[in-house]
Amino acid sequence: MKIDFKKDFFKICILTLVFSFLIFIAKNYFFWWKNDFENSVIEEKYISPISLNQDSDNFNLEELDKKVEEKIISNLASAAKFKYNFIPENLFSESDFKPYIDSIDTFLNSKIIEPKISFLELFLNKQKWEVRGKMKNKSLYIFGIYDMSVWESLAVTIHEFWHFLDLYILEKKVSLDLSDSFYDISWLSTTTLKPSMQQSDFVSGYAMTNKYEDFAETFIYYVLHNSDFYEKSQSSEFLKKKYDFFSNYIFRNDEFKTNNYSTITDIKDYYRDITKIEYSLQNFLQYLKK
Repeated sequence: MKIDFKKDFFKICILTLVFSFLIFIAKNYFFWWKNDFENSVIEEKYISPISLNQDSDNFNLEELDKKVEEKIISNLASAAKFKYNFIPENLFSESDFKPYIDSIDTFLNSKIIEPKISFLELFLNKQKWEVRGKMKNKSLYIFGIYDMSVWESLAVTIHEFWHFLDLYILEKKVSLDLSDSFYDISWLSTTTLKPSMQQSDFVSGYAMTNKYEDFAETFIYYVLHNSDFYEKSQSSEFLKKKYDFFSNYIFRNDEFKTNNYSTITDIKDYYRDITKIEYSLQNFLQYLKK
């Protein structure tokens, strides 16, 4: 019996495409609830809130949610894609608050970030809680706005935004999950590092908590301190892979590349929390507006 390799190969390709298509349909139209459930578990169990690192009043987030009075900003370009909620509601009208909302809105509405979002809801809280930021139910919560400088509040927002992007935008396509390409660099499982990992293979101590925090911390380091990140990556093959991941898959048009908005002049070997590294807010926002 004569085997037609070309014909058989073509059949295999067709069958593979059909099988992949069936998996895609099943995942997105029949088992979508499973992804939502898994992501909710990840939010609750593995994504750690950005803490205050200081004592604060004790609030119950569940009770706070019930008291939220929503207000959609109609005079912002982001009104169609982003929904802002203010707690208390009159927070938006306070003159001191304008720089905070302007910085967040500039980031989300930039031509770099805005196309990556379908819809995002933010809750901006004047009251301080035990954390500065948290992602919950596909929404971003920022607490104690006035207890942070504008640059720090934006850094916390960017960190939390990456959790949202990671879980709900970079979703699996058939059997491929883009995020897994990043996780596989350093992690055997959600909280288990590969044996060969060193502290120098991570952008911060917080990044070593679990693979989701590694992703978020690496993202903000790439965006705000790119040249520092690149220089460090030359001394670590794993850090270089992480830098290249964002360069090749997330920011393919060289966005943020070689930029550095840090106000510090020396590159430390170790940072605990990237959101605490001060940077020039003005220069960063000017770049986003280009």
